[in-house]
Amino acid sequence: MARSVLVVLLALLALAATPPVADAQAPPGVLRVSIIGDVTLNPFTQPQQLPTTQVLKVVFSTLTRYRPGDLQAVGDLATSWQPLDGGKVWEFKLRRGVKWHDGKPFGAADVKFTLESVVNPGVKALFRSALKGLQRVEVVDDATVRIVMEQPVASLPIILAWNIPMAPKHLLDGKDLNDLSDFAQKPIGTGPFRWKEAVKGSHIALDAFPDYYGGAPKLKTLVFKVIPDINTVVAQLRTGELDMAVVEDVHRETLVSTTHLGFKVTHLPSTFCIAFNNSRWPFTERPVRHALVHALNRELMVQRIVKGDSPLATGPYARAFGPFFHAGLKAYAYDVARAKALLAEAGFKPGSDGVLAKDGKRLGFELMVDKGNPVREQVALYAQQAWKQLGIDVRLKVEEWSVYIKRGNQIPAGDYDARTTWRITPPDPDKTAEYTTGGINNHYAYSNPEVDRLMAEGRAVTDQAKRVAIYHKIQEIIYADAPHAWVNNQTEILAMNKRVRDFPDLGLRDALQWMQAVSAQ
Repeated sequence: MARSVLVVLLALLALAATPPVADAQAPPGVLRVSIIGDVTLNPFTQPQQLPTTQVLKVVFSTLTRYRPGDLQAVGDLATSWQPLDGGKVWEFKLRRGVKWHDGKPFGAADVKFTLESVVNPGVKALFRSALKGLQRVEVVDDATVRIVMEQPVASLPIILAWNIPMAPKHLLDGKDLNDLSDFAQKPIGTGPFRWKEAVKGSHIALDAFPDYYGGAPKLKTLVFKVIPDINTVVAQLRTGELDMAVVEDVHRETLVSTTHLGFKVTHLPSTFCIAFNNSRWPFTERPVRHALVHALNRELMVQRIVKGDSPLATGPYARAFGPFFHAGLKAYAYDVARAKALLAEAGFKPGSDGVLAKDGKRLGFELMVDKGNPVREQVALYAQQAWKQLGIDVRLKVEEWSVYIKRGNQIPAGDYDARTTWRITPPDPDKTAEYTTGGINNHYAYSNPEVDRLMAEGRAVTDQAKRVAIYHKIQEIIYADAPHAWVNNQTEILAMNKRVRDFPDLGLRDALQWMQAVSAQ
């Protein structure tokens, strides 16, 4: 099994033998970044998720953003904030003189419109769970708002820096916010770059916004190139057709000798895993989930497939969460005998075809993976082979990114049995969206009433030591339930042309909020 993975990896490494071709470097002031798919810039529903959020971060602005180096919340459209009433109310002072790309002024009415729309049950807002408990937004004056919550939320300034861009009330009030197809043709934000054009399957071009509140950006044009296939990304980095892209470690090895490239490594608050749809049999049975995890040599997967600086994941939280990461949890052991015993104890017996069965039902399922990333595809292939050794019929389904997202990210449960997945989150341990019953990003239908209770408690507590204890307990419960097979804590490897200057000390997604300071020689 490991041998077949190595054969494929050696084929990938053969890319290193490909000589560089003529340089295709862009002119000064133009920066080209890869994204995995086309986008629809609806700031509420954020279709296509990852590529859409990446583009949103430079066209729109948030109230707060993450400071380079330490990920603390600092002002973007807000200049200052303070908790009132024990943290149940947060007062934000807004930046004056901010303009939308159409020249209209930004103000408190836009904040009220945006945040109340996000929590409106009629709006399919992607990050509604992040603002769970928001009761209303009060406009004190045009530059002051008060956000009123049902209970204290200590992390609200951090949450607001994530993926909650402010939207223009003067253009969207009264519209169907679930279908902003007309607005998305030429979206209007307050970010450092404004919409120029989009060519489906090719690119999105943005021009510098000269009236940006922080001063005109150093770049003239920012281009997001739609490239679903990572091998094409690697080739264009080598030739100079791309300036910046996230790559896997195996690709870094093929590019390290390319003289015009450098690499930036960032440890992310994110865990890559194989998610089990907990609403579908056989994943409704905890012994089955435990058996599936025990059957994977995840340490080998990280060493041979993921590679690089990414550590083996022990549970649902990554090491990047600092003190909130539960270091006492140890990774499930690779133990095929234990996996087989768990399935036997659960009542599974081999059928005439060798596939395990119980009560007349064969133990089999589909494993979905997104197309175009050989590392994720190899993780899925390895898992398929490992689980087949237990007597499980595992069928791989490789989907284009748009189909993968459409099938996988449905609520209350995705349209899949199991899939490879990951979710980069704010640098705060509140995972209400991911692990509470009905959470907007809980596509795998995990549900545990005690986790629901503790997650709500953790949001309200302001004492650091108490919060740490609460989130450690949450991790212990989720770890025992094993709703996923956790593989690795993610490390972002950003390949970057050396002509890029002043790139902030952040992962790409958070750095995009500071692109006004970046230049390209």
